[in-house]
Amino acid sequence: MPVLKGPLQNGAIVEISLGWSAAGARDLRTALRPVPPSLQVSALLDTGAEITCVDASLIRQLGLPLSGMAPANMPAHGGVTFAGLHDVSLTILHPSRKARNHLTLPDLSVLELSLAALGYRALIGRDTLARCRFLYDGPGNGFRLTY
Repeated sequence: MPVLKGPLQNGAIVEISLGWSAAGARDLRTALRPVPPSLQVSALLDTGAEITCVDASLIRQLGLPLSGMAPANMPAHGGVTFAGLHDVSLTILHPSRKARNHLTLPDLSVLELSLAALGYRALIGRDTLARCRFLYDGPGNGFRLTY
């Protein structure tokens, strides 16, 4: 089981790679269209988020199509609103950079929100964290993610 450890820096921050879902990339290739390259960004591990969320600027940069709409309760943004759902491939990158140690979710539905004002470009929610064991060690100023 891979283990990812890190210091708390305004929360538990991990590096992720975000791109087109496996199914979406397959559809693009079938249509003889290029698949946009994945983006690497920092993300906050957020047990308060029901679903993984991605900043709208990243969705636009990747050119991801809308797959649906869902309600989103964002107290920092004024409460309940509706936001777009997008299918992505998300990889939590292990510091070793060895592919076998990464956590890869090739087909994940994420919620599009304006997160940049909060200081984040992505939030890893409980839909992804449900596949992991997450230890937040406040007194030790660190976290541990096992998957």
